Amino acid sequence: MSVSTRVVLRTLVGAFVLVGVLVVSATPASAKKFRYSAGPKAPEDTVLSVAQLQIEPVVSARGPRVPATNLQMTSLVANTAFERAMAGIPLTQGKEVILAPGESHPLNFVVEHAVLRQLSKLGVVALVRRSVVPDDSIGIDTGTVGTHPVLDYQLASARVTYLRLRGWLPGRIKIERQALVEGRLTLRDPATSRVLWTGDATWNFVDAFPRQQLPLVEDARFTDLNGTVPERNLTRVFEPVIVVGVVAGLVALFFQNRP
Repeated sequence: MSVSTRVVLRTLVGAFVLVGVLVVSATPASAKKFRYSAGPKAPEDTVLSVAQLQIEPVVSARGPRVPATNLQMTSLVANTAFERAMAGIPLTQGKEVILAPGESHPLNFVVEHAVLRQLSKLGVVALVRRSVVPDDSIGIDTGTVGTHPVLDYQLASARVTYLRLRGWLPGRIKIERQALVEGRLTLRDPATSRVLWTGDATWNFVDAFPRQQLPLVEDARFTDLNGTVPERNLTRVFEPVIVVGVVAGLVALFFQNRP
């Protein structure tokens, strides 16, 4: 093959390659497809966000010391008072009794809890009634004539008294208080109203708490349990000092005027 023939062939091959490239480039390119698994996400902090509850408990071995409230003190005293009063009640395990108040009192729920607490220890089943049962219609009102005895409770007194102030240094003054509960229990036959047993419930407890924590122990719902903080009489404090000073002055004058 001559040189001229080779040149012609190379020219033809180059022309065919150029035409092929132009044809391929002239065809439209295929579009790419994209699929989204989810839509656009909203910002986390929005106007409609909900606050999350956060509690930071005290996990130390000894937490802060807080005094018992007047209601808690009254409940503790009532538990002890009625536990002692029911020590000899003639009710055996499995016996059923109707528990009812003897009179209306704002703190009847405290006595009811104390009595139910003791009845559960004795294994006695209690049917609770919240309204007063008239003396002349015990069986009619309870609907259990001749079956279950009626145990009615009466809260005669439940009070908290601030007795005195203890200490003199500012910030270390304490209030001494007394919680007192007085009541009684009566077990009666529902058919005849005959008294089967009675018990007296009386107990008191004395403690002291810091004076600055007074708002923690009082409750606006139970104003009967809020006492009056006693005031110090400075005359009583300084009267012995004055008397000692006068006596010491007289003794000093007596020895000074001796010849």
